[in-house]
Amino acid sequence: MSDENTFYTVGEVAERFSLTVRTLHHWEARGLLAPAERSWSNYRLYSAEDCARVQRIIIYRATGMRLTDIKALLDSGESGISHLKRQRERLIAHRQETDMMIEALDILLEDAMNDNALTVEQIGEILGDADFAAHQARAEECYGETDDWKEWHRRTASWQTGDWQASTERIRRIESDMIDAIRARVATGSDRAAELVDAHRDALSEYFPVSPAKHYLISRAYLCDESFRSHYDSQQEGFAQWLADAIERRRYGRPAVALMRSLPL
Repeated sequence: MSDENTFYTVGEVAERFSLTVRTLHHWEARGLLAPAERSWSNYRLYSAEDCARVQRIIIYRATGMRLTDIKALLDSGESGISHLKRQRERLIAHRQETDMMIEALDILLEDAMNDNALTVEQIGEILGDADFAAHQARAEECYGETDDWKEWHRRTASWQTGDWQASTERIRRIESDMIDAIRARVATGSDRAAELVDAHRDALSEYFPVSPAKHYLISRAYLCDESFRSHYDSQQEGFAQWLADAIERRRYGRPAVALMRSLPL
């Protein structure tokens, strides 16, 4: 595909690169491809330059890069070195996360085979939190006398590794969906944000009852408590603030401060 005067149908391009025609159409719809030439019957025709762009898309996709990022990279005309370096860093971080998950699965297998009770340290490994024991000690110091703390212990006392793993994955999926929403600039007062807030509250309710009012009070800690804020903001800049604002919007329909100001004195 090096002849500048030769053009190819979408079917020929799909076959050459082991893609489906549907994939190429999808990439066109997303703005990654824009073959300008047309046949006499108005079918798309790909030039050698278009085919080179298809090849670059395939390579970038193989690194795990998102289509939106690929489009921005190709449209920028940059060499792609800086983007590829960032993608390499993401892949290394993902590999580290995968290694942690494998270690957690090893604990699962050992626990299942030996029927051992989980220690606080093992729970921390499953959750991917090296400081879990310290967090537990601090939480007990702050909330040890509350009904919620007692209920949390009552509900999780019989949990095995699989229970902790399932609960952790559920929360991670919700947080991942929230990060996607933040990056897509989803408004905190939108229906989508409300759905995510409800999913978050349901996940917390697995440990102890969480009403919308209690959810709002908990969300204040996401802003004031450094460990909470770090947990969220380390995943996505502004995550803690977005989540707290979305919970507030879900509870009051608008910022609580504005609502209080509107009330008659």
